[in-house]
Amino acid sequence: MFQFGGINILNENIREKITTGNIFKIFNSFIIPLLSHEEREFMLSLQKYCLDVVEPKIDLTRDVYSLFPILGEAGYMQRLYPYQDFKPFGMRYEMILAMVLSIVDPELDLARVVSGVLAMNPLYSHGKSDRERHALDELMSGRKIGCICITERERGSDAVNMQTSAKACTDDTGDVVFDGEKIFTTNGPVADYFIAYGVEKEENPRGTMYQALIERGFKGLETHRLGILSVPRVHIGQTIFKNVHVPRSNILGGLGQGYTNLFRGLVAERNTIIGSSLGISWLSAITGLIYAHLRKQFSKRILEFQAVSFPIAEMLVDLMAATNLGFSAANEYQKIAKYPENVEMVKYNASFSAGTKYLASNLAHRISYEMQQLCGGAGYTDNLRIDKALEVSKIQEIIGGSRNIQLMLVTQAMKTIVNMIG
Repeated sequence: MFQFGGINILNENIREKITTGNIFKIFNSFIIPLLSHEEREFMLSLQKYCLDVVEPKIDLTRDVYSLFPILGEAGYMQRLYPYQDFKPFGMRYEMILAMVLSIVDPELDLARVVSGVLAMNPLYSHGKSDRERHALDELMSGRKIGCICITERERGSDAVNMQTSAKACTDDTGDVVFDGEKIFTTNGPVADYFIAYGVEKEENPRGTMYQALIERGFKGLETHRLGILSVPRVHIGQTIFKNVHVPRSNILGGLGQGYTNLFRGLVAERNTIIGSSLGISWLSAITGLIYAHLRKQFSKRILEFQAVSFPIAEMLVDLMAATNLGFSAANEYQKIAKYPENVEMVKYNASFSAGTKYLASNLAHRISYEMQQLCGGAGYTDNLRIDKALEVSKIQEIIGGSRNIQLMLVTQAMKTIVNMIG
């Protein structure tokens, strides 16, 4: 495991002031005006739990997964859907959860989103058997780890035309056999549950795609870790299916339904990534703001220099606008959750979430990079969390679809709209 071994070169005053608690104080000044009373109380309670319970148990030399049960016992593995007696819930609450956890530990939130939302969402939406409901409970509680298997070695952005085969058994049991390879499976090397997709006929992926719950221990399942240097505490890997027999009770989407289920889940995925990206932006922006306020050069606080204060002000303006847009995307998601049969609303939401995901993830990278520059050498050390935020922002830009895929979805909506005039 990657080891942090550097010394702390911050002066004592800066070191004492750049704390998660102080970052939350400044974050709340910007965010609370955007929230309802219930949302405010949820966020403050979450922040207290993070400061009192989660942060003291974070070990930057170990992977993040031991923290999952700690999140789960308080209902913080996800807040998109109801679970036990934990309230409130909904996309706005999930977005608040993602922002706050990304401020505390961006790598932890990255892994949580995949297990608690991306893998959980298909089980909540389509799981009917006792086995599927049991897996759902284990993911929501944080006792087990989930992942989602879409990307392949030869099928990245062209995810629909996948090569992994999923063929129904000839004995009419409804069981399906998976054979193929998936890569860039976040959490995969340590996962207990795999939401997997395969097709019966490569020439007809939309009509023959299956969605299934594959479990650790199924014969023929192999996982291996990839070297992703940006997130050493999160396991991202290769998942291999060698004639994996999946029982009917684990089939979430049957022949052709797998395709529909796949795309219905992508908007929730993007919206949660928006929240994570905004959290990374706030972490870097506020850390840099505190540092610039306390750091002195030429006998002045560097925040007094326009070369420092103006770029920070510009970043905060952009970030407030992006945060407002993020909450608007969450509001739009709640509409399609209420009216899933409204095709035009669903299409609009897909492009809205794609555009917002593009903006938020790109902004996370830009703000982290620019704040690192403004903080100088200290911004490149583990004394500040800006460099870690920058590294995780790289993953946020690619996970859930690359920047150009998000722009492609926006372009499709743009062309549909302009065609209204003939």
